Amino acid sequence: MAVVWWIVAFFVIIVAAALTQQGRAILRLIYMKVYAYILSRIAKSYNKKMTPFKEKLFEDLKTHPAAVTGSLTVLEIGVGAGANFKFYPPGTSVIAVDPNPEFDKYLLKNAAEFGEVKLREFVIASGENMAGVADHSVDAVVCTLVMCSVADQPKVLSEIKRVLKPGGKFYYMEHVHGTPGTWVYTKQNWLDIIWPYLSDGCTLRSELWTHLDAAGFSEVDYQKFDAPLKMSLIEPHLMGTATK
Repeated sequence: MAVVWWIVAFFVIIVAAALTQQGRAILRLIYMKVYAYILSRIAKSYNKKMTPFKEKLFEDLKTHPAAVTGSLTVLEIGVGAGANFKFYPPGTSVIAVDPNPEFDKYLLKNAAEFGEVKLREFVIASGENMAGVADHSVDAVVCTLVMCSVADQPKVLSEIKRVLKPGGKFYYMEHVHGTPGTWVYTKQNWLDIIWPYLSDGCTLRSELWTHLDAAGFSEVDYQKFDAPLKMSLIEPHLMGTATK
């Protein structure tokens, strides 16, 4: 019975804190710290299973003319803890973009571990508004497991096109809506009512390919596949590139 009262007391404190501006700010800070901690660990687990796919996705980065000279500049949206650093060519300069500043210590740790990749800047911003990044300034843009959580996918794609140099590429790997008529597709539709509240705005019904096709890139290349994950809801994946 004591446990029940502790649970009730906890929720009363949460509700009381949410009623004041200062309380909401504190709760938001705690949330961002906990979310950064959890995501940094999930990213490690995801990388273990998805390494072959990521190596294939980023393979042509190694032959990019700027990579050959050690001057490749990559902008990564939703960089999180920097789990993709291990896949970038030596000498790559990374502009890290993420709305959560609490990822900084995990980001710096990965930057130190993969020392041949240089963390040039950490921009606290959403993918929809990267005003701090200059037009036509990066060779490549990277997004992995991010587009499901953004508020406006077309706006993010517009920003990606803006910051890419002519001929630059957008590299992406995202979980998406399953094939209509499948059991996974049905479950995604049912659970997406509550899923965004449990996962920082993430949706199970992202159809990124439709926005990519309409975004005005000179070339779009992607493939759908089932990722080797234990959670069927996020097994449907899309990966590929879009060239400015």
